[in-house]
Amino acid sequence: MARQSTERTQTARVDLIDAVLCLVYLAGIYLGVAVSLPGGVPLPAVLAGLAGLLLAFKHAPELPQKQVLPGIAVLVVAALSILCAEDLSLLPERFKGFVQFSYSLVIAYAFYLALRNLPRAWLTRVFLVLVAIVLAGSVLEVVLPAFKAASDQFRGAVFEAGVYDADRRDIALYGRVRPKLFTQEPSYLTFNYTLFAFCWYALSRVPGKAFLYIAMLAAGYFVMRGPTLLLGIALVPVYEVFLNSRLAGEGGSRLDGWRALIAAGLAGFVAILGLVLGWEAFALRIESILAGRDPSFFARIVAPAIVAIETISQHPLAGVGLTGWEALDAKVAQLYATTDMLSLDVQFDGASHSLTNYFWGLWIFLGLFWGTAMVLALTWLLRSLGVPSLAFCWLVWIGFGHAAGSFVGPRTWAVMMLAAVVSVIHARARQQDYEFYRIWRVAPPGAVGQPLRPLTWRPQ
Repeated sequence: MARQSTERTQTARVDLIDAVLCLVYLAGIYLGVAVSLPGGVPLPAVLAGLAGLLLAFKHAPELPQKQVLPGIAVLVVAALSILCAEDLSLLPERFKGFVQFSYSLVIAYAFYLALRNLPRAWLTRVFLVLVAIVLAGSVLEVVLPAFKAASDQFRGAVFEAGVYDADRRDIALYGRVRPKLFTQEPSYLTFNYTLFAFCWYALSRVPGKAFLYIAMLAAGYFVMRGPTLLLGIALVPVYEVFLNSRLAGEGGSRLDGWRALIAAGLAGFVAILGLVLGWEAFALRIESILAGRDPSFFARIVAPAIVAIETISQHPLAGVGLTGWEALDAKVAQLYATTDMLSLDVQFDGASHSLTNYFWGLWIFLGLFWGTAMVLALTWLLRSLGVPSLAFCWLVWIGFGHAAGSFVGPRTWAVMMLAAVVSVIHARARQQDYEFYRIWRVAPPGAVGQPLRPLTWRPQ
């Protein structure tokens, strides 16, 4: 009862300004509406940018000193990488990429600063509501033609390029047109739905939440038909092993080896079962991939890896530089024209639209040397944020990287900061539970007034 009262008190202390701005930020990440600044510098996810900059201004006075140097180190590595890249004639374009990268990282960090202070119970409800809204909206788009028309009109009005129009392909593969729900394409919808659902799963304390999470993903599959939902199943063992198997205590958070082993086995079974069912559910899509008739899969999974390996072999120091698309156009065009993995004659629309994987984008843009330096700098930043598990944060970031493209875009760094803040809040709740049971455990009969005995406790 006391703990429930504490939860209610914490929920009542939600900072209204932070809460509203964080919701606007998430809405901006979801929609991804961009504008162009003077000089042709694109400003992606403008709603998220506005909310993030306001959060940065609000929380600047409380900026932890230990996080300043790691943040500066990340930006310095990015700046040095564009100066070291070959062909300095592309420096203006790389500078635009640096501006986008800095903007995306700053607003994501400000989002983290605000979100870390919000109560876990409140955040859990928010992500659950977001999942419900996206699912309900997708259902409406499927069953109500007028709602679908409104979504299509919105997309046509606010997005200058990249609006998905492969409805015939959807009908051939999935039996109907997939919903977009005011986003550019169906994959963005499933990406956001999976991200919100996973955040709920990691923060929730509802008994049997793993089954509810799988049910969410299953419902998403029946409505959205997006293969990104399989990523959500693959992240179950990541959470169970690297975050949920950690013990709280006076010595800090540490990994319980036996619990991690058991969690790995159970979560692995769930993940394998989910992937097997997914294989059956996406049989036509998988057949299309194996037959080389799926340019989307090629652009998201295969082509980025091939180009990254080739780029590292040719430019190991600094890659092609941030957003060095011009240096990649000829290489990507040749890959699409000569590969045996595509049996279709795909119309090439520039490297930026044909390499959609931000994990491989790291190595393409920064090369082996500066890419490694960036990984170390980001690891330093995550460590300064106090995350209990670096492996959890990196694996979540890498996993979602195979479903999204822009390395310098806000969505990429929103994923990293969400993984960080979820892990921090999860560990904080564990520590609070530990303190609660350590102090308020029931003393045995006849022990009233006696000192508490040492307590051995394993959080559930």
